[in-house]
Amino acid sequence: MKPLSVKSVDMVYELPKGGSVHALADITFDLAAGRMLTLLGPSGCGKTTLLNIIAGFLGPTDGEVFLGGDRITGPSRERGMVFQQGALFEWLSVSKNISFGPRMARQKKAQYEPEVERLLDIVGLSGFGDKQIYELSGGMQQRVALARCLANDPEMMLMDEPLGALDALTREKMQSLILNLWNDTGKSIVMVTHSVEEALLLGDQVFVMAPRPGRIERVYELPFAHRALSEDPREIKQGADFQEVKEEILSFIWEMEEEIMGRETA
Repeated sequence: MKPLSVKSVDMVYELPKGGSVHALADITFDLAAGRMLTLLGPSGCGKTTLLNIIAGFLGPTDGEVFLGGDRITGPSRERGMVFQQGALFEWLSVSKNISFGPRMARQKKAQYEPEVERLLDIVGLSGFGDKQIYELSGGMQQRVALARCLANDPEMMLMDEPLGALDALTREKMQSLILNLWNDTGKSIVMVTHSVEEALLLGDQVFVMAPRPGRIERVYELPFAHRALSEDPREIKQGADFQEVKEEILSFIWEMEEEIMGRETA
């Protein structure tokens, strides 16, 4: 696995009718290979913009991003993306969705078919390969999206609110699945979420971002993700140490939201 290095990244959007939006300012950090980073912050702080720059979907106005020493200049199979709604191909079966990347890379059927079956088993969808996407629940569709991402064997997985549209119980199950995938594959993961609880449980590193322009305001190194691999995640969430960090971050984000609201109504 390769480390990620983000160096002095700025992003300014030019508006069609004039003016501009300074979305990110001087974002600099290093992420060691195999770590799980979660990005938190109020709406408009640039979380998704930063993720899209790492993915190579956007080029920063200033600064550079490197994966394993190679400068990121566009999308690549090295960086797999999982979106909030899965972005699956409705006209393809579950297996064909998962095998899409390998098929586009002209892998032979004998090579990718066993891998598809293995991934179906890993994400808890054995026996569902021939199902159509519309036959699956939201949680099952996100499992397919994770498997499709893994089928390309990326160095890093990027996730933009992948569990945001799920009900509470399904979301908890998917959190455990993501933790297990992270532990079993050793891949680096960068995940955007609006849930403080989710960010603290999944991220062994957490960035809290502030807006206008977007910047990294606080960094947390946390033990909860590693603990959740062997302990009950619900008990971890109820623990005093977890609740203390959660309340600290919630208060900080709440203060930022009030400041934004005050600025907009002034």
